[in-house]
Amino acid sequence: MAKKVPRADPSAEASSVSRALAMGSGSSRLTPEQKKFQKLIARIDAIRQELAQWHAFVPIYQRRCAEEWEPLSAKLRQERIALVRVLDRAMDSGELTRKQQAKVEDILMGQLSMLLESGDEPELVQLHDKYSEMSFEEVQEAESTLLRAMAVEAFDLDEDAEMSSPEDLEDRIRERMERARAEEAEAASRKKRANPDTAAREALAEQAERGASAAVRAVYRKLASELHPDRELDPDERVRKTALMQRVNQAYEAGDLLALLELQLEIEQLDASALASLARGRLLHYNLVLAEQLARLEEELVEVTSPFLRTQPGGVPRNFSPAMVSRTLDTDLREMKAVLRELKTDVVRFRDVNYLKASIKYYRVERPDDDDLTESMMFDELVKGRR
Repeated sequence: MAKKVPRADPSAEASSVSRALAMGSGSSRLTPEQKKFQKLIARIDAIRQELAQWHAFVPIYQRRCAEEWEPLSAKLRQERIALVRVLDRAMDSGELTRKQQAKVEDILMGQLSMLLESGDEPELVQLHDKYSEMSFEEVQEAESTLLRAMAVEAFDLDEDAEMSSPEDLEDRIRERMERARAEEAEAASRKKRANPDTAAREALAEQAERGASAAVRAVYRKLASELHPDRELDPDERVRKTALMQRVNQAYEAGDLLALLELQLEIEQLDASALASLARGRLLHYNLVLAEQLARLEEELVEVTSPFLRTQPGGVPRNFSPAMVSRTLDTDLREMKAVLRELKTDVVRFRDVNYLKASIKYYRVERPDDDDLTESMMFDELVKGRR
């Protein structure tokens, strides 16, 4: 019963089981098992609908990124490269004072550092080495050494292990984390075995698991006995039953009890009153299966939404939704377009060294120990980029 739940249909709404429970329960007082059953069904419904929205949104977002964000990002990169070239020519012009050169160099190196993070074209590397005390290769080596030292300390890695690339380092970290998880699991297992009540609890858990599996299997068999197409003589009805049986098999293979119950309601094997008055023993088994199903759906939701959480400034927002991600993308695109317009203007204007001198008059070179960033002029945001 640990198989992956199939992706929800984008048109999913509250399940027929939820509606039937609402109809069948009436004003009768619910037992704890019935309350849990209804709560699980409602939560699964909600996650299904949320997943449906995300699965429908993903291709739309990917298309917008391909058609809007990536071309705009490429244009920004080209304009930044053009700005670097203009600033380099100004530095070589001999028309700047030493103080002005320090300012232009700071601007130029800020742009180069950002550009080199996403591509180390030879021209950019040469410019970096022209203005930096350390070559680009030395900077990379220093960063790699620092990262390795931090990883060795944080993850207790072997200092003498061969780690010639960032990929090797990632592999070592992954191996160490997997080993740590395995050691934790083994320690937990030993602790359980040392507890005299563990064997009894495990036996009860296994018994409940068998009962839950049998309950799902019973629903499946009941559906299969009625829907098996080989027993149908009418050609049209055989086609209908074949389609239904495919849904039954898919739900059973995925351990999707809710889908099986929905099918029972659909073919009238089950009605609202029968569903609302299921025996306590059966409800206990159903609740166990539904709890597993809910856990898998929650894991799938985390998997689907995780890549988008990185797009949100300030951490995970409440009521995170595709609409929120769309609004963030809209904001990013507007800001990128504004920066692009400014870059294009400056690339043209800075060709005039006198205009460049006037523009950097109040620009201040930030020092490593300088905490007061508020004194930086608007140029600081321009040259260091917003993305």
